[in-house]
Amino acid sequence: MRKIRRVYFLHGLEGSPQANKPRFLRKYYPDLIVPSLPPDIEERHAILKETIREPAFLAGSSLGGLSAVLFAMSFPEKVPGMALFAPAAGLFDESQAPPGLLKAMSRCRIPSGIPTVVIAALKDEVIPLAAIEGMIKRSPAPRRIELIKAKDDHTLGRSLDALPGAMDRAFG
Repeated sequence: MRKIRRVYFLHGLEGSPQANKPRFLRKYYPDLIVPSLPPDIEERHAILKETIREPAFLAGSSLGGLSAVLFAMSFPEKVPGMALFAPAAGLFDESQAPPGLLKAMSRCRIPSGIPTVVIAALKDEVIPLAAIEGMIKRSPAPRRIELIKAKDDHTLGRSLDALPGAMDRAFG
């Protein structure tokens, strides 16, 4: 049985609390909290600020991964660990992204002292591996961040079985 008390999963732009990843992860984390989040990164941050009032482990996919990183940058004391799945640290096609999102992606970094495991998709058609590696390099303790490169696409659909293990390592 897992000892972790509070775990949030932050879904991506096209995800939801009823999507495949949260449904799958609830088998391993039955008390998983999955808030419904809007597309706007600043609105997401405001919701998380109101919702996460005590320390909680964060797992996030795509835009949810970026949301987790930005929350951890603002409130590192509330994040004892993170697992990020194809986090939105950059885009292949930036032409459709709102300026606020581009700014958030360019400044994101994983705060020191927060154990973090990142799964990046080698065949990702949305988020370039170089952008994820750049986020890790910008972080104050990049050698303490575990990067797993999955032979998968942005959905990480073929890598679902790797997600709970990544979360367990990040959450201690």
